[in-house]
Amino acid sequence: MSTADSSRLAYNRFLEYENVLKSHAHGLSRPYNATPIGFCAFSLTLFVYSFYLAGATVPVTSSASIAMGLGLFYGGLVELIAGVFELRIGNNFYALTFLSYAGYWLGLASLYVSGSFGFTTGFLTGSDNTALHNAMGVFYLAWTIFTLAMLISSIRTNVINVVFFFFLMLVYILLCAGFFLDDQYNLRRAAGAIGIFTAVVGWYKAFASLLIKGDNSYFDLPLFDISRRSTEPGGPKVVETRANK
Repeated sequence: MSTADSSRLAYNRFLEYENVLKSHAHGLSRPYNATPIGFCAFSLTLFVYSFYLAGATVPVTSSASIAMGLGLFYGGLVELIAGVFELRIGNNFYALTFLSYAGYWLGLASLYVSGSFGFTTGFLTGSDNTALHNAMGVFYLAWTIFTLAMLISSIRTNVINVVFFFFLMLVYILLCAGFFLDDQYNLRRAAGAIGIFTAVVGWYKAFASLLIKGDNSYFDLPLFDISRRSTEPGGPKVVETRANK
């Protein structure tokens, strides 16, 4: 074998080795896809909680303490972890979404933990719970305002996000009004019914972000992109993570 052939063979082997290193590095740097986890955690917890609110299968006056177990460990802790992963890859929109609503579930569930936090102790004055209901009204007023801000922020992402935040905002509006009106059960039922629908939309969003045709599924679930990227090639990148990216 001539010197030229030896050099060419060594060079080709070097290129093959470099390609192997690049493919290995790409596999290690594959971004996390925490969107399905975050939306599933929120949606399942909201689904169960909404059944209590709507009085479906259980009396509307029943305590939602069983749903609050999910609020602590699934809608709270698991969604918190999903938000941290989104923060890790710089996906600020979903990081804000998951971390904030994880705080919502953890905060709400903490009100049901008896003998530990006692956050509601100062509002319990005999049989009159008006002060407590007004305090919960303020709680849901704050989440209504925040969800409105998230709705506005989602307008340039996709239709499913917009629908999700719109109906979630309606849930919070109804709960806020219900508590300010001294815990009106009809408003609570309406919030529960819309909450069940919102949970279904959230599940759709979760699996639309998970299922990739040709990768882990035989079909895609459309998200109906309405971002600048869909109409303007030079527009900003949409904050959306898919499993095959």
